[in-house]
Amino acid sequence: MDRDPGRQVCVRARPARRVPTGDDGKAATGPQILGPFARVAGLVASLAIACGPVPAQAIGSQTCAFPTSPSVLMAEGEPHAAGSKLLQMWEFDDAPVFASEAEPAGYEAFRRRAAAAVGDTDPLRPLRANPGRNNDLVARHAGAWVRPATCLQKLLQKAQDDRIDTFASPTEFMAFVLRSPDGARLRVYFYTANFDGIGRVGPAAEPAARDHAAGWTVLAGVHNHNFHPHDPTLNGAVGPSLPDAQFNLRFHAQTGMAEAWITNGLHTAQIPAAAFPLFEQTP
Repeated sequence: MDRDPGRQVCVRARPARRVPTGDDGKAATGPQILGPFARVAGLVASLAIACGPVPAQAIGSQTCAFPTSPSVLMAEGEPHAAGSKLLQMWEFDDAPVFASEAEPAGYEAFRRRAAAAVGDTDPLRPLRANPGRNNDLVARHAGAWVRPATCLQKLLQKAQDDRIDTFASPTEFMAFVLRSPDGARLRVYFYTANFDGIGRVGPAAEPAARDHAAGWTVLAGVHNHNFHPHDPTLNGAVGPSLPDAQFNLRFHAQTGMAEAWITNGLHTAQIPAAAFPLFEQTP
């Protein structure tokens, strides 16, 4: 593995830091935005969005759950049917639990179904089983980017899994996580069309871009790559597809999106914006 490329650091300021390098050895370019998921004293005072998950034992009694019901901005069709669309938004006070490894109630059932369907859930296995520039890049930088899914990422995966069983008919979502101008609140847009492929993400990207123009920070775009027990070429690899990579670079240029999170519900690649130019994109 490369010498610690792209490793994120847990500090409030923006220190000098190493950035990911491409196959030609040149450093990637692009601003980095590191922001705390929660501004609290003690252990989590220096927690940054780009750091690994906070151990669950550090969170104490905090529950991994959305503290408010979502505002439904658009809904079409029966929630559990293919092609049914949903755009919803949560807004809530930031808290360290969302960046922790704490799990939503009942999430152990998702873990059991994943293990029963695919056996080995090591995140490097599907990356290496499906070689290509993008999967190879994520595998090479796995020590810096790939980690257990956070509470917030698992909440989003669960929201989609509750609509359509991931292991019966895998479907995708796209979400955007934003931080308020005062740093106190998170806003999360979630969009799905209940298809195995998200297609056009404008329904969620457009309000996120408007919020950015109003002073909100776009912390991450979140996209799921599901386990596909019957298709090894699509089986939970957390590397971006060519369209994903193209969107990440363009949306970063538009909004300063700090990271792209690609999750299979158990593990997530949290890719910093400085690495976006390194990925192969749609021609």
